[in-house]
Amino acid sequence: MFFSCSKPGDLTISRAMKAYQNQNYEESLRLFNDALNEETNYSPELIYKFIATIYLQQEDLENAVVYQEKSCELRPDYQNLVSLGMTYHLLNRDEEAESAYKKAVGQNPQKGEAYASLGALYLGQNKIGAAIEHLKTAADYEPKIAVIHANLAVAYAYSGDLEQSESEFKIAEELKCENLEEFKERAREFSPNPSN
Repeated sequence: MFFSCSKPGDLTISRAMKAYQNQNYEESLRLFNDALNEETNYSPELIYKFIATIYLQQEDLENAVVYQEKSCELRPDYQNLVSLGMTYHLLNRDEEAESAYKKAVGQNPQKGEAYASLGALYLGQNKIGAAIEHLKTAADYEPKIAVIHANLAVAYAYSGDLEQSESEFKIAEELKCENLEEFKERAREFSPNPSN
């Protein structure tokens, strides 16, 4: 009786997932692509997401972004958009990354991840005011994520507000931020520029 709800492609998906777990990425990709042409209980956008994940695992960003885009076209949900933005950023396609993050904010303005990603992006572009604004919002929604406070500390250092920077670094340290010294080094290297 339980099996009556399954569709032929579901077994293909199951085999694809097993191949992925065994790090047999080529076989997993082949099976997921087969499943796209079979009747299955899995939506195409979810299968595209699986395929993108395999490419990301192999650090094949060019192929990953193709399938992330396909998934987002069918279902532009918050997490899909944030992931797409991150891949765009890794590919140095920052305008598209910014657009994806902004769409994610539009999907769910009460979550911090997209704000944090935008803040980090602006920080890298030396848009310090925008970086601080977005990172502060991210910290309001996700106060326990250490990297947000570390980036905010760097942004404050860039703006010349060393007191606020130190305060954010203390929070980041309490939250056991990984690579904290790298963030501190970035803050130290920058000589404040009042025009930012």
